[in-house]
Amino acid sequence: MYKSSSRESFESALKKIESFASSVDHEGHWPAASIKALQRCGALAWAVPKAFGGGGVPPLQIHRRYEQIAATCLTTALILTQRDAAVEFLAAADANFSAQQLLRDVAAHRRMVSVGISQVTTSTRHGRSALTAKPTADGFRLDGFIPWATSVHHCTDLVAAADAGDGNKLVFILPMALPGVAAQPAKPMAVLNGSDTASVKLSAVRIHRDLVLAGPTVDALKIRSRRRRFTLNTCVLPLGVAAGALTDARRELESRSRVCRATVSKLQKEWKHISAQVYRHGMGTAIVASDPMAVELRASCNHLAMRCALAALELAKGRGLQADHAAQRRVREAMFFFVWSSPNAVIEQTLAGLAAEPPIC
Repeated sequence: MYKSSSRESFESALKKIESFASSVDHEGHWPAASIKALQRCGALAWAVPKAFGGGGVPPLQIHRRYEQIAATCLTTALILTQRDAAVEFLAAADANFSAQQLLRDVAAHRRMVSVGISQVTTSTRHGRSALTAKPTADGFRLDGFIPWATSVHHCTDLVAAADAGDGNKLVFILPMALPGVAAQPAKPMAVLNGSDTASVKLSAVRIHRDLVLAGPTVDALKIRSRRRRFTLNTCVLPLGVAAGALTDARRELESRSRVCRATVSKLQKEWKHISAQVYRHGMGTAIVASDPMAVELRASCNHLAMRCALAALELAKGRGLQADHAAQRRVREAMFFFVWSSPNAVIEQTLAGLAAEPPIC
């Protein structure tokens, strides 16, 4: 899908991505130039193990880079992290020949992948299965919907999951060219339209057992933990948006009062404190998504991103309402984290935090 090219520094790639961010957001187009910049700096190989032609970059370093990309353009960061989530599943199933070949093709930019598992995690509705898997003679038949998948019209393959009955789940590779697979038109959103996030309809889709990465078992999704070495992925992107918003806010402080400067400084200190906790606990092996500390950190990062974005907007004044202004984009980017893969525990923590805000007067 992507031809190889000469490498450039990550810092240079960040500058290019930032220069495209406003138009990517305002026009809602797939950020081809930003993806090219990621390719040129080697980012598309970071998460792929060296055994399959990747960079094998340590997870702590990868996630700090995700944060930096989110600080410049959340659309580009989301595309990369969803791609790398699929890579994590594939790498965890490295004994599977189909996974091995796909990893090599991904590392060589011949194929593009993303992940579509929300239908068995946070996007279930009224107890009904959005996507079901029924056994066949040589594999499984898939029927239903994948409600959310990023890069859906630009992917050759998705790593997806389905309900296989009796509480069992199936994790598999879904080639987008299979008969019965239909990527739906992306619906306009308040932000991230350039991420090409949409649903996928599956009608009597048949996959061979060679494409199955895990299951059908109750804990099929846990296969990812074999490779996952950072457990608070969803905290990193809001930290990036908060950092970007704080940078924007500081640019507006030259003619502002001491109170304004002190407030932005306070937010910066809070960002440093929460960031340190996220990276410390995120690299721990014991913490899981349902852990109270993980829930608290996730909600705290979301809340911080919104407050930093609103601070940047307040300092920008009327200019911040212009569609192509960075502060206006930051606010809409921060909104995304309140609806992105939020389990009930995070929703409850977020609402409790909002209700605890003291009145201004």
